[in-house]
Amino acid sequence: MKTRTIQKYLRNCSKDELIGMFIELAKDNAAAERFLNSKVGITTSDRDFDDYKAYVRSEFFPVGDHGDGNPSIAYQMVQKVEAEATSTDQVINFIYFCVETGVEFTLAYGDIDEKFYMAFEDLFERAAKLVSKNRLQDNYLAQAKSIVQSTSEMGWGFHDELSRIFKKYFKSTK
Repeated sequence: MKTRTIQKYLRNCSKDELIGMFIELAKDNAAAERFLNSKVGITTSDRDFDDYKAYVRSEFFPVGDHGDGNPSIAYQMVQKVEAEATSTDQVINFIYFCVETGVEFTLAYGDIDEKFYMAFEDLFERAAKLVSKNRLQDNYLAQAKSIVQSTSEMGWGFHDELSRIFKKYFKSTK
């Protein structure tokens, strides 16, 4: 549906019809419920997305087995977190968790391939952009720096690219 069509339809609805639609939407969609709660000032405890973290973790480190280490799983879960998060910190923390998991996978199983590293470089930059945009460098400096340092022996220019990203987005807090 186009935005104009939706606007036109909503403008013709009564207040009670609008309330009913929003309640129905919130009942059927957890992300919509959190969005509406934030708009009316209802604070919910910050969710840390443990279920999504467990899903990512199981892709890389399944119990009793060697994981597939597919970065697309991390991307899928990041998209869900972005849709459901009520704060930027939740998104940043989740993305850094995914990058740390990718780094840990490499440390556990050895050199992967360029495509793998590029995926985690993209995620690292995605988080760094959010950090910079929201002026949260002081909050995430240590974590980002630790991630970069933990990649010093990794191939495919992974460490070099993470260092470049770090310097670009954390330059004012070195």
